[in-house]
Amino acid sequence: MGKRLFLLDGHSLAHRAFYALPLLQNSEGEYTNAVFGFARMLFKLIDDEKPDLMLVAFDKKAPTFRHEEYEDYKANRKKMPDELSPQISLIKKLLEYLKIPILSLEGYEADDVIGTLAVMGDKEGMEVKIVTGDRDSLQLVNAHINVLYTRKGISDIVEYNQEKIEERYGLSPSQLIDMKGLMGDSSDNIPGVPGIGEKTAIKLLKEFADLENILANIAKVSGKKRKENLSNYAEQARLSKRLGEIVVDVPLKIDFADCKLEAPVEGDIVPFLERLEFTSLIDRFKTTKKLMDNDIQIKDISNAKELDSLLEILNDSKEIALEVLLEDDEHPVSSGIEEILLGVEKEVYAVAEELLDKLKDFFNDSKIKKDILHAKETMIALKKKGIELAGLSFDPLLAAYLLKPSDKLPSLEEQIKLELNLEMAQDLSVQKRSALLLANLPEIKTHLIKRLEVTNLLAMYQDIELPLIKVLAEMEINGIALDKDYLAELSLRWGKELADITEKIYSLSGVEFNINSPKQLGEILFDEIGLPVIKKTKTGYSTSAEVLDKLENKHEIIPLIKNYRQLMKLKSTYVDALPPLVNPETGRVHTSFNQMITATGRLSSTEPNLQNIPIRTEEGREIRKAFIPAEGRVLLAVDYSQVELRVLAHISGDKNMLKAFKEAEDIHQQTASEIFGVEAGEVTPNMRREAKVINFGIAYGMSPYGLARDLNIGRREAEDYIKRYFERFPGVKEYMNQVKEKAKRDGYVTTIFDRRRYIPEIKSRNFHRRSFAERMAINTPIQGSAADIMKLAMLRVYESLKKESYQSRILLQVHDELVLEVPHKELATVAKMVKGEMENAVELTVPLIADIQVGENWRDKKDYHLE
Repeated sequence: MGKRLFLLDGHSLAHRAFYALPLLQNSEGEYTNAVFGFARMLFKLIDDEKPDLMLVAFDKKAPTFRHEEYEDYKANRKKMPDELSPQISLIKKLLEYLKIPILSLEGYEADDVIGTLAVMGDKEGMEVKIVTGDRDSLQLVNAHINVLYTRKGISDIVEYNQEKIEERYGLSPSQLIDMKGLMGDSSDNIPGVPGIGEKTAIKLLKEFADLENILANIAKVSGKKRKENLSNYAEQARLSKRLGEIVVDVPLKIDFADCKLEAPVEGDIVPFLERLEFTSLIDRFKTTKKLMDNDIQIKDISNAKELDSLLEILNDSKEIALEVLLEDDEHPVSSGIEEILLGVEKEVYAVAEELLDKLKDFFNDSKIKKDILHAKETMIALKKKGIELAGLSFDPLLAAYLLKPSDKLPSLEEQIKLELNLEMAQDLSVQKRSALLLANLPEIKTHLIKRLEVTNLLAMYQDIELPLIKVLAEMEINGIALDKDYLAELSLRWGKELADITEKIYSLSGVEFNINSPKQLGEILFDEIGLPVIKKTKTGYSTSAEVLDKLENKHEIIPLIKNYRQLMKLKSTYVDALPPLVNPETGRVHTSFNQMITATGRLSSTEPNLQNIPIRTEEGREIRKAFIPAEGRVLLAVDYSQVELRVLAHISGDKNMLKAFKEAEDIHQQTASEIFGVEAGEVTPNMRREAKVINFGIAYGMSPYGLARDLNIGRREAEDYIKRYFERFPGVKEYMNQVKEKAKRDGYVTTIFDRRRYIPEIKSRNFHRRSFAERMAINTPIQGSAADIMKLAMLRVYESLKKESYQSRILLQVHDELVLEVPHKELATVAKMVKGEMENAVELTVPLIADIQVGENWRDKKDYHLE
């Protein structure tokens, strides 16, 4: 057989790809899912089939000869989706970069172009494969022409040859044209003969061979109605056949030599794929360079003379790449330093830990910019040695996080591969791996800074996120003291309570079992006690919190199980887990603050997680009592009042909400007054509680279903509450509509400070995914802006503490609350300063209010009023 010629139906495959994948967008807001799916299908085809020649045919927008013959041809076709139409030009650009020719001809469809080329290729002795999602092409199949039909999506492809068509239809390929004449085609609005579908058409063609023979022998056709229709619609059948038949003699001028597959130019295709952010496809075209052990020579600095020479180089440099290698990466507060790696251009120096003091002035010099791998951990390690690091200029992981906050954070090795197409060898030592990263860090920085500029994130990076690293580093070193004796007593007390609850559960169930086992618990509740089954899982009955809530009043064992679970979780997660986390050197617990985890920009904490201790339950508050200040100090907690609602008032511009905050009204009381139709003075505590749920629920895009569940009311009542809320605050409704439209248009939403969150699911065809995405779109600008405000406040408080040389220090940040440890003598001045800095962190159209509390532990705090 001769060369293998592949002919692709461009529009057909683009549609298949578009509907096979969820909507995707790049950072510039371009839709890319059809392009991505098309590219993946194309590359798989090339890899699996190894064609010699390839061409892609596209339809023209102009009418074809079929429209001239039949005005209603394809009249019922839906307009191409707005999200797909701009991707056709991108697909054509992709093909251009891949050097795959494109062909269209006015007056004809892509099918006709493909049919003509297939016959031409066959005559020249080629093996022809047509790739399409349109069954019409099956009529072209012969001994040397096959069809690769994309049955579903872009990966489920079935190959049709003559035998396969015979097996599927019991007809020859040419008879499929006659079949189209008989049954028509609803997708193309080809009428056919009324009452004849695929089964009848196949039966008639098996008996009479072709359409004309059927029409010549109508008397022999069974069925009175069928005979009438064939007689009455004979000309319509002939028209339908002409419309459905692919033309194979289109006047084309083409040299198949121009269809030869060639390697694309890396400098063209790679930037295009990078722009579309098709990172998984780029490796195919990049000439990846593998970084080996001998690609970097590390110069060891082991004595004072060598260090003096290095310091001359460092002091003459404007920018240095830096990493401190730790003995224990997981716990920088308790870890020692192995060595310091310094990168100057492509040279890397390793300085022994014992020479660290002689580098103190270099680290303190803010004029020398430092690009640091793992900047927070480096700062912590140096602070423990009494060295303050100044001049932090860049942290690659932090830049990558800001660019794609919803994605899994790429490792440094992944970044260097992504940005520079350099891949680390597998067998490199930790030192060599770090050295190679430092040597290439300036180039990574150039790439990432440019992307931060393009996405309007550079100011956020340089003014908020990067400076915050030093604040978090100090907070982690500060830690917080723990009352271990109190926790030991609490553990004993709760242990006894759990034992009592366990006995009561056993007594009610009549048998001892593992209460912590959902499987065993399910069998007791639903098989033994006979409670109604709410939900089942793959492993048995569901005993989730939601299920137990619905069974609350069904049996007295349920409240006991819920109480048992709550106590057990708090005891194991905090009461028993906290004491072993106390650092033996400092006697304090040092949580890690994560700056690069959440999609909204909020900080999180781990080991231990101090942001999830429940504050609304008595048990949760008892755990907070264990956190105490050092001797001679008190805990100062300053908490933003309703910051997210204030942000909502600011960004929505709702007049009533602005008025309530400007005039210091109780926003929850005012909302209750409006929703329940009573005077403000008549609002009951329960009304205010429900209004509070509504206020915050609206800020989180809560649905009527969610509100009904949270307030334990009917859905219709919840809908009525929300309706009345929006009548009271119409600006909020307008904001919600606008932000959803922005997310659909741009693919992302932003905070007041331009932090981005990408929300591709907002265009999902799945209702639940789309609804969840809409709630994210509504809430992210609110929650994210509140998080940004808190970060700015932390920076201002930190700088003020340093400027005035206060002994007070920041210990914790938990959502809207900042916790400091303050000497008694500084309390009045520091409390005033912190309140002022937090309230003036940013200027909104409503005032920011920060409430102050002081206490001898984190639980027992009292309101503190400034003089």
